[in-house]
Amino acid sequence: MRKKLLGTIAALAAGAGGALAQSPAKTVAPAAIGTVGAFDSGMTDPAVRLASGHSNPVVPPPLGGMDGVPPGGGLGVDPMMGGGPVYPPPGIQGGAAWDEPPIAGGLFGGGPSTFYVDGQYLLLFPEKQPVGFPLLTSGSPAAGEQGRIGSSTTIALAGNRGTLNLGSTSGFRINAGLWRPQDHRLGVDVGGLYMAPVSNSVFMRSSDQGIPVLARPFISTATGAQSVLIASSPGIVSGDVASRATTTFWSIEANALLNLYRSCPDNCRSWTLNLLFGYRFAEHNETLSLSTRSTALPGRTLPYAGVTVGSPTTIEVRDSFDALNKFHGGQVGLQSQFTSGRWYVGATGKVAFGATNQRVIVDGTSAAVNPIDGTSSQTLGGLFANSSNIGRYKTDQFAILTDVNATLGYNFTRWLTGTVGYNFIHLSAAARPGNLFNGQVDPALVPTSGTYGTGANGSPVFQVRQDDFFVHGLNFGFLVRY
Repeated sequence: MRKKLLGTIAALAAGAGGALAQSPAKTVAPAAIGTVGAFDSGMTDPAVRLASGHSNPVVPPPLGGMDGVPPGGGLGVDPMMGGGPVYPPPGIQGGAAWDEPPIAGGLFGGGPSTFYVDGQYLLLFPEKQPVGFPLLTSGSPAAGEQGRIGSSTTIALAGNRGTLNLGSTSGFRINAGLWRPQDHRLGVDVGGLYMAPVSNSVFMRSSDQGIPVLARPFISTATGAQSVLIASSPGIVSGDVASRATTTFWSIEANALLNLYRSCPDNCRSWTLNLLFGYRFAEHNETLSLSTRSTALPGRTLPYAGVTVGSPTTIEVRDSFDALNKFHGGQVGLQSQFTSGRWYVGATGKVAFGATNQRVIVDGTSAAVNPIDGTSSQTLGGLFANSSNIGRYKTDQFAILTDVNATLGYNFTRWLTGTVGYNFIHLSAAARPGNLFNGQVDPALVPTSGTYGTGANGSPVFQVRQDDFFVHGLNFGFLVRY
């Protein structure tokens, strides 16, 4: 009996010794701690996989007590960031929370994504150009009407409701960034935005008999009454009128990034918040040109530069206004992303404080052209652009540039995300062509006026009026991480 008992004890001791001799339980290497989460590729418990919401769950270890993880480091609490967890951020800055964290590889030999490129196609709608009043009109040929503003028969051909609608245009936006691979707390981001030129053009030509009436309205400072520069009128003169407004916009920026907070990517959901600060440059250019060509019908004459000319001589009148705005400023903003499974939502708000350097060019000419022998005579001054305001002007204005972007994305793979979203950009101080004249004209300064050169009646003092400008629209793009 005693021999059987001793034999049983010996057998149990041998079994326990064999168990202790087996390999210890698998632990997460310190190099893997501090990535998107401590990942044990040997985990096969179906219950854990089902609860995590994906096939290879990210299971963070306890905040303390793990071998090789110093207190407050790795996946624990970062004392330098006010107690926030130290997970590499999701979204742009880190691997997707729904996917396996990269144990090896990557741009710097391990860890989450460090480099990213965000490219977007833009469908943009720039703000309408303000003009204040109709620029081209038509109406009844009756005396005292002929396209004058305020007449019941007048129809606006350009500048109806005081604006020129520019419609939509295409563009692109691209940003590229790099995060410090050690902890993904600091990074840099550079990018640019370009809007293709967009325009509003109107052209109207009368018949050889001068039908219909085509005119450019203005207010005479000599009488204070509504008047018109007639391009065509039945039985008197034939011709055409034209207007063209253009707008362009582009911008570049360079920013430093600081990760303020990032949450633990448990249950496939994570959130990160970054501070950015840097430099912003933007250029906004707009032009507005107006022109008329008039030919007196047989037996009729037209005034030009103090004399009269008849058929077939054509009188041409051109005005052009060019406003270029260059913004330089320091920029600050917030960048945030929320990831849930394969979906992510991003939002970025930036505000730049600086100055807009404004350059304005006003030019106007009138010419008499003989189509038979090709001879021409040119005189300084158009209608709205005449000797009272023709020239080059420069000024600087304090300005604020605001840039807001919201994006919805879907992670097709760990490195590729498709996005769709909305953009809004606003510049608080800009010179715009339609604000460089107010419709008041001294006829004595207009070469095609019958009172040209008879003595100035007084013109408004020219000044570069300030306005704002905005552009907004949709974006469609991709985000690549490595």
